[in-house]
Amino acid sequence: MRVTDGLRAVASLGPVVGLVSRPEPRPNGISAVVRVKGEEEWIEPCLLSLRHFADEILVLDNGASPETRTTLDRLKGSLGAILQVTLCPQLDLFQVSNHGLKLARFRWVIRWDADFIAHTNGPGDIQDLRRYLLRLDPRRYYVVSVAASEVAGDLFHQFPDLRVRHDGQAAIWSSGIGYVAVRRIVAVRDLATPDRVLRAGGNVSRTLEALQTPCYYRALCWERPAYFHVNVKSARHMLLRHFWLEWLDASLRGTSMTREEYVSRRVQEEWKLPGLAEAEHVYATAYCKQLAPVDVRRCGPYPELLKPYLREPRYRVVYRDGMVIGRNELTGPA
Repeated sequence: MRVTDGLRAVASLGPVVGLVSRPEPRPNGISAVVRVKGEEEWIEPCLLSLRHFADEILVLDNGASPETRTTLDRLKGSLGAILQVTLCPQLDLFQVSNHGLKLARFRWVIRWDADFIAHTNGPGDIQDLRRYLLRLDPRRYYVVSVAASEVAGDLFHQFPDLRVRHDGQAAIWSSGIGYVAVRRIVAVRDLATPDRVLRAGGNVSRTLEALQTPCYYRALCWERPAYFHVNVKSARHMLLRHFWLEWLDASLRGTSMTREEYVSRRVQEEWKLPGLAEAEHVYATAYCKQLAPVDVRRCGPYPELLKPYLREPRYRVVYRDGMVIGRNELTGPA
């Protein structure tokens, strides 16, 4: 156990002995907060996978595409009252996440990205995580990191250094938690493989979003992957995401450029390419060359709700003579 986790474990006894007020008496359930913006290709299996895990699914529409909104309307019929959609196009990234915390009604809250697809059966069934969370001592505060398998490029590949991640977090709700901006200057050599693609070296300035919790929250970890992070998107989406944390950092420091404008400038400066159309192809090809086949021994089986997409994938990594040379991408529905 890390020293900080050990200190948190001791501090988490504060509510039990009366040194800290105990958690607010809320229904012992789970609020899932899902932010959507633009085209969310995986939103349908994402939300359906939460059907028996979350007591409420709070979708925050921060500028969803018409196609995504049509899908949300359709899902209201199958998910019923647990699915609640709130329009908030005027809010920035951190305001959206914190607005979700304000709307949450249950004891546990988990931010669930629109490309997370949970296991709904088998040894990784997310119901096991639900039971674990709801049985923890109601007198104490907890923040639980949740393991996830990640696929990237297409459904059959992943980055060797990002097969399993622990980015997801579930936490006991309190007015003392919130999402904050964390600015970091990072050496390119220390970035994960996809973030190093086509970068020349040196340092990059990035702003990340982090859940801030008081020291009396005990930190725990759910080690068995409970969901797949389906990092499989269009080439344009991949390119914009590559520079997103840099653009977020620049935005917080006062730039008036949109994300597209910022990325267009960066690809002209860094890659000497005329615009986004040319850059997305160059980036997607370089990105996919770093991939390796999915390791099911480490990542486990695919979630049940993802299996139909395996039969008719929209994206496929392309090989020649045993080497990845790029990716095929359908322009319409698979």
